[in-house]
Amino acid sequence: MVSLFGWGSSPKPESSQVTPEEKPTPEPTTPAPPAQTQLAQPASPQTNTNLKLFFGGMTFFALSVLVTRRAFHKKRIACIPPFYTSSVYHQPHSNSAGDAFEALNLATLNVISFGLMAGGAVGYALNINGLEDMRRFVRNGLQGGSDTPVKSDEELEEEVSQWVSKILGDKFEKQLEKEKMKRGLGEDKASQDKAN
Repeated sequence: MVSLFGWGSSPKPESSQVTPEEKPTPEPTTPAPPAQTQLAQPASPQTNTNLKLFFGGMTFFALSVLVTRRAFHKKRIACIPPFYTSSVYHQPHSNSAGDAFEALNLATLNVISFGLMAGGAVGYALNINGLEDMRRFVRNGLQGGSDTPVKSDEELEEEVSQWVSKILGDKFEKQLEKEKMKRGLGEDKASQDKAN
């Protein structure tokens, strides 16, 4: 079956199709060199995540700029008085709350789309394609070129909780204990539900 983009198995040419009356003749085959089989392997699906994010953000940003320009042009045209009305008596329709809400929506749309584009560009510049690449990059930054081993996430979390408890005192420790109790009760309840 051949899809629209040519993916999948390709159709066999008519000359190689065998009818029930004919018998196929064996063709000599030569083994392919190993270098060619390694080149034919498809790339992993996560190799271009940063480029997808960049181009998606660029498209989204272009569309948001287009929508913003259109809204601005519409407001500007509404402020121009018709040819039969004096500019002194022209009062364009105004809805302050609606205008403020529209401006907030447009600004949010522009900022998010620019952030997507910038995130993709930074990911491409730093060769970050996913969460594992980000962890590797951060760990290399924390290590700072020294040979000392980087602490695990649990060790870092414990160190931060000790520092915060030292700064905030007993209230933080009590709150931390309450959360651990809730978490423990939630896990116990979940395990009981699975057992039933």
